[in-house]
Amino acid sequence: MFPHTKLRFVTDSGLDDQKIFRQMALVDAEFIIRACHNRKVEVYNDRLDRWEEGLLDDLTATVPLVLRLQVAFTHARKVRVAEIALGWLTIRLTGTEKTLWALVAHDAELDRDLVLITNVPIRTTRDAETVYTEWRFRPQIEHTYRFDQEDGLEVEDVRAQTMERMRRIFVLILLAALFEYHIAHAWPQHMVLWLRRLGGKLGHLADRDGPYVLLAGIRAVLISAATLSFIAQHPFPRVGETCG
Repeated sequence: MFPHTKLRFVTDSGLDDQKIFRQMALVDAEFIIRACHNRKVEVYNDRLDRWEEGLLDDLTATVPLVLRLQVAFTHARKVRVAEIALGWLTIRLTGTEKTLWALVAHDAELDRDLVLITNVPIRTTRDAETVYTEWRFRPQIEHTYRFDQEDGLEVEDVRAQTMERMRRIFVLILLAALFEYHIAHAWPQHMVLWLRRLGGKLGHLADRDGPYVLLAGIRAVLISAATLSFIAQHPFPRVGETCG
């Protein structure tokens, strides 16, 4: 789909699979994937100038942590500021010649390590910070998915049983999402604010903001237009009349 664009996939541990790594190589894509398997890997030993085999967890547990960052995490509307230490090592999956990197992010407060596997070269602290930052902002992608899937455009409620029908539905949902985002970013802000106000809020903590409120406003306009168009063709019956 994007033959002239270098794609970088940022994923959680569900795609920590060597079949995924091979597929990424076939399309010449980059990836940053959270590791969940304690697999055998080969690590490059600079002192001996050779590759040595070991378990990923054992190797990442001893990696030097050379960069420290203060990072803010938001969960359930609560913000936690943590000190994260980063280190990395060069690895290869056993039986392959492809060079990868394992980035270790140690959370001192929770005493927990996060390990990312990537084919994006990490040679400096700036490279390490870039890879970690891009992965850390991965949850923001989920907000768009959630809007498409659940309380927004509700694609998960659509019941289609063939691949072709699913493709058509997905295209329509994507067009609807792009239509709303176009309004949000291209229309004058006073018009967008009017639609948001029409969408309304109850003032509850559970109220949806952002695209959800705007979608409610757009939906109200479309329903009103359809209602007025119907009334123009079929006026509300008077007492004693029947609806034809």
